Amino acid sequence: MELTNKAAYLKGLMEGLKIDESTDQGKVMKAMADLMEEMAKAIEDVTVLADETIDVVDSLSDDLSDLEDAFYDEGYDGSEDDEEDDTLYECICPTCGENIVMDETMIGEGAIECPNCGEKLEFDFSEDDLSDE
Repeated sequence: MELTNKAAYLKGLMEGLKIDESTDQGKVMKAMADLMEEMAKAIEDVTVLADETIDVVDSLSDDLSDLEDAFYDEGYDGSEDDEEDDTLYECICPTCGENIVMDETMIGEGAIECPNCGEKLEFDFSEDDLSDE
């Protein structure tokens, strides 16, 4: 039985007892019954809101899981054993000052656009090639 139904049932029982509401005890009993009815309605409202919140959180969690699956490779398990493209590099965009994280493939292309401001960043490793010889 729902709380509002139980509160209405108790109120009906009190009315059936024909309690005199002009006495102090009658006033207290009536006030308690009214309070219980209001509390039952408030609790049911909070329960509905909590259920709606749980549904939204579940939906957001599913969406986040989908994004994580799309972002990471299907074979990515987070372990250090994966040697292919696990190395990440950071640089600071000279235009916006934000950190940019890149992998070997991005650096191998020789240039990227800053994801924050769109500035084209070029990489020149010709000096590094000379020093290795």
